[in-house]
Amino acid sequence: MKDLIAPQAAVVGGSVVAFASGLPATHRDDIYMSTAYAQKATRAAFDDGLSGDWFEYYRNVLKFVGWDVPKPQTLTQSRNSLMAGQATQRIATAWGEQFSEPMRRALRVMEHNALALKLFESTCLRANVGSFQMIPCVMSGPNKVEMGIYHRQFQIERQASGFLFSKDETLIHNSVEQIAAITFNTLHYAQFREKVKKTVITGSLKYIDGLEI
Repeated sequence: MKDLIAPQAAVVGGSVVAFASGLPATHRDDIYMSTAYAQKATRAAFDDGLSGDWFEYYRNVLKFVGWDVPKPQTLTQSRNSLMAGQATQRIATAWGEQFSEPMRRALRVMEHNALALKLFESTCLRANVGSFQMIPCVMSGPNKVEMGIYHRQFQIERQASGFLFSKDETLIHNSVEQIAAITFNTLHYAQFREKVKKTVITGSLKYIDGLEI
């Protein structure tokens, strides 16, 4: 299958990925495929009984397919109850509006997209525990993409559709937020491209739902 998966933003399992303008479709496809690959591998490992740090395992899978993922920074807790708003605020503080604005637009569309919400929530929640990523991407050279990964792990008091946009302060607790900046080199990734794409496509492209921004 040679078709590219390359909308300007998409829900990829338990992640929201958004691109600033100017990134070619091939780069967007690479990033969608590799983050889908890493998520599916991580969730499969934990479903099989692996215990430990979910985000660390996820980062190690990304390293295995050529990503350079540094140790993340853990953020101090904030009282902002709106998870989507807090994520874009954290992204803006860490990397600026160039990164936060595409993510803000993607989340605005996602809030009213029932299929995307269902995919995101069914993937990122396991019983009363959840984790997700927000990944804004900006072009920084012919073969390089600057990316931010915002990761949040938490416990949820009860099942609630649209929890990402809920103002209920009692819903989320024991929350940990982490961020990491990444430079994605598409030339280095080329050696892993076909293996990753074959694995993701075999596993089902229903893992990815585009958002029109």
